[in-house]
Amino acid sequence: MLRKLIFPILFLLVFTSCTPTNANEMTTDLVEPTTTIVEEETTPIEETSSSETPVTGEPSPLSGIYYEEEIVLQRPVAIMLDNHPAARWQAGLVKAEIVYEAEVEGPYTRYLAIFLCEAPEHIGPVRSARPYFIRYALEYDPIYVHVGGSMDAMKDIQDYNMADIDGLYSGEFWRYNDTGKKIPNNMYTAMANIRSAQSYKQFRTEGQFDGFLFSEEFEKLELQSEKCLNFSIEYNDDYKVEYKFDAENSDYQRYVNGKRHVDEYYDEDLAISNIIIQKTKKQVLDDIGRLHIQNISEGTGFLIRNGEMIEITWSKTSAREKTVYKDLMGSEVVLKPGQTWIQVVTQNTVIEMEEL
Repeated sequence: MLRKLIFPILFLLVFTSCTPTNANEMTTDLVEPTTTIVEEETTPIEETSSSETPVTGEPSPLSGIYYEEEIVLQRPVAIMLDNHPAARWQAGLVKAEIVYEAEVEGPYTRYLAIFLCEAPEHIGPVRSARPYFIRYALEYDPIYVHVGGSMDAMKDIQDYNMADIDGLYSGEFWRYNDTGKKIPNNMYTAMANIRSAQSYKQFRTEGQFDGFLFSEEFEKLELQSEKCLNFSIEYNDDYKVEYKFDAENSDYQRYVNGKRHVDEYYDEDLAISNIIIQKTKKQVLDDIGRLHIQNISEGTGFLIRNGEMIEITWSKTSAREKTVYKDLMGSEVVLKPGQTWIQVVTQNTVIEMEEL
């Protein structure tokens, strides 16, 4: 039997088994680098149990995974990634610590990937900025990486004096044609290139931001938690994301339109530790379909981890302020160490959750 709930802003949540034409920006005047800087990838420090040698290093404030202290103290890098069908799959996404997904014009979404401790050799396709992604990025005081953007987004980048690296004017990017992708869906970079630009542009090297809370030691999320093993997020008739719980590894496998989400460069399946579903409202601004998503506001949503789900609230008071996610008891949520996806959904999104 299906049980349908209509949320105040017309969200549809379906519980089963007792539960729950993108305007492609034409990029011009692109500078092609003659060389690509490549550096060694960082290696996480394995956490040990209390009966073993105490863990060394520091936990990343974005993933809860331990790294050497100088790596954790770096400034985050926030990169806009293309999710047009012609851009899939993406490279370097498996190395991100936080990933936001939100709608853009047309029946498409785009990603904002936040990197801190890892240094992918290929990242992309990199795509253009939008104001609501900028408001999420500002929470991390990052180096902001993109290729152009809407007029409002470009104005915001200036107004907020962001540490900005734009592929329209920077030589730290290249067109990667080996995958068969075409302009504008084939612009790539590398973390070493971004860190190099950070240095010669004399951007501050250490980040100033608040991270998340992490713990490996928890039982149930809350008394009000429900099983949530498999669920889907349908943004529109043409685009659907699914998450399936892998009980052996206690994480979620990700699927896009029925296909397993894999990293193009590293050839690894994405394994997600936490999924936050953040319910927002949107307005269409123009004939092209550009959007305003109200993420300086407050609302509700869900936190899903370890096969369980709880309802949460969220609030963000200004562009630079952290979005605070709390449980219904009023405490900030605690995440499991690993990669977190924040699925920004709007009043037209259909969410189906299944408990087996």
